[in-house]
Amino acid sequence: MLATRAASFIDIFVPQNYDLSFIMTRILRVLYVSAEASPFAKSGVLADAARGLSVSLVKLGVEISLILPKYRRPEIESLSLELVVPELIVPLGRDKIKASIYKAELGDVPVFFVDNTKYFCRDEIYGASKGEYLDNDERFTFFSRAVLEFVLKTKFGLDVIHSNDWPTALVPLFLRTRYAQKGHFKDTATVFSFHDSSHQGKFPPESLALTGLNWDYFTPDQLALNGKFSFLKAGLIFSDALSAASSDWKAEILAGDPGGGLEEILNRRWNVFSTIHSGSDEKTWETAAKEYIELYAKALDIRRGGQSDR
Repeated sequence: MLATRAASFIDIFVPQNYDLSFIMTRILRVLYVSAEASPFAKSGVLADAARGLSVSLVKLGVEISLILPKYRRPEIESLSLELVVPELIVPLGRDKIKASIYKAELGDVPVFFVDNTKYFCRDEIYGASKGEYLDNDERFTFFSRAVLEFVLKTKFGLDVIHSNDWPTALVPLFLRTRYAQKGHFKDTATVFSFHDSSHQGKFPPESLALTGLNWDYFTPDQLALNGKFSFLKAGLIFSDALSAASSDWKAEILAGDPGGGLEEILNRRWNVFSTIHSGSDEKTWETAAKEYIELYAKALDIRRGGQSDR
């Protein structure tokens, strides 16, 4: 049944100029990486997008899984969680940090949780009433790297990794740098979406040390933005394809980037950028899911065809 549906949505929704022979014979496999997802953890529209899109993609025959941090929230703690990776070693700067991976289900969608008490056993996602947590750079650098270590350790078969907003924008950066020589990721495409451009993940230059990358990456044409290390910029530059939830995405990003250099990046990557509106009900989420299938196909075409604007 799934194989039939997979062939069907490719025939109907994917432009004919894409070479999609590699997925015509099997299911399209996507890992959706998010800092939040309804009903487990929510601060804004991203959480609803993670749920609505994943559920709709499954109905269209896509094999999609969610992965997010295991926060200290009743919606997560009340789940019947399966421990699937008791110990995962995650590089973070010069350190090796331990994590565990748990699994639950959201209807037909598998949901994985990255557990680390130091970083995620907190009442809020990004910060308390006094402001954002001071170690958010460390927390989400760790999470992004843990996602890739999980995929490697479990030999998780993937076609596309779809990361969202600044907390997971380092996933494509890591995939094309620290993990570029890992054969498991050779043909894995990346899609980066942003839903809230008012938060861009700007941190002190010293935060770059957490990635293990050298200072050659801290330049205006790569990760530096107005003297800060920009997580958002990493996602915009290093992903194969991009999307925004608003038609005003360019103006919104540039409003937080006075003279910082994002306009050049956005203009250069215009051909891989799509505006895909978030759904408000099952029908509109299905429409968005169809558009994301096209975007995944474009990202795969770029990655496996060797075409890139970077």
